[in-house]
Amino acid sequence: MGIASAIYEGSLARATSLSFEHERRESARQLQDFEDLLESVEAQNVKMQRGVPSGVMAAIAELERVTAVRAPAAVWSARSGARLHDALLSWQGSLLDALRPHRLDYGDRFD
Repeated sequence: MGIASAIYEGSLARATSLSFEHERRESARQLQDFEDLLESVEAQNVKMQRGVPSGVMAAIAELERVTAVRAPAAVWSARSGARLHDALLSWQGSLLDALRPHRLDYGDRFD
C-alpha cells in the first residue's frame, strides 16, 4: 500500500464515520422529538382537556414529515387524548423498530 492509497483509505474511513455519526444523531433527534410530543399529549391528558387540540395535530404532522415511519391511521382518527396517546405509543414502537433494528431481536418489546 502506497501513501496515496493510505490517504484515500483514511479519507474513506473518515467519510464513513461522519455519515454514521450523522445518521445516529438524526435518529436520536427523531426519537427525542417524538418523546417531546408524547409528553405534551400526556400533560393534556392530566389536565383532563377534551378532544385533541389543533396545535397537537399540527405538531404530529410536522413530526411525521421528518420521521422514518409514517403515523398510523389511528393517530389521525383519534378523537380523545387517551386514544391519541395509545395510537402514539403504537407509532413510537414502529419508529423504534425502524431506527433501532436490534430491538427486533427482543421478544418482549411490546410488553
